[in-house]
Amino acid sequence: MTALLVDDHPLFQDGFAAMLRHHRPDWTLKTAGSGAEAVGLLAGGERPDLAIIDIQLPDTDGFDAARLIGQMAPLVSRVMISGREDGAARLRSRDCGASGFISKAWSPERIVEMLETVLAGGVAFDTASDLGAGEAITARQLEVLTLLADGHSNKMIERRMQIAPRTVRAHLTEIFHLLEVDGRVQAILKARELGLIG
Repeated sequence: MTALLVDDHPLFQDGFAAMLRHHRPDWTLKTAGSGAEAVGLLAGGERPDLAIIDIQLPDTDGFDAARLIGQMAPLVSRVMISGREDGAARLRSRDCGASGFISKAWSPERIVEMLETVLAGGVAFDTASDLGAGEAITARQLEVLTLLADGHSNKMIERRMQIAPRTVRAHLTEIFHLLEVDGRVQAILKARELGLIG
């Protein structure tokens, strides 16, 4: 597994690399100090399994960098990382297409667990914030919910939204988690109960 860490702080880069060497010695970590450097690596043919992107970069907004990386390499999973924890950053992480949000203050074990969740095709957002399910669900997830309620299969949702199969699965996993349900039917019923869909 190869990860790309996009962060402009050399000390954090070194610490993150040491943490991965200790907890996941079979992983390879590449680093970029800016959005432009990350884009340059991708343009040169690099295709990591995972990109971990700081929300504050010296040359661009981290969320914009995540969108650009997603356009250049749609199969590269993206996770946003920050020194602070707030609901707005989590929501913006979802909206820019990232599959997770992690804090630099978390324990190494928790960070690795979140990264592995994303690598397995899931989503990793800490929903223990004070955001309610209705506020936490993004516009894209609401679109998935609406198509679900209309009886569309995963394959049909892929075609309608022009997204990859694993993106559909990731959206569904996050929707089920946010709504605290176990499946599609329960998600539709809960969404209607909350007034999210008609």
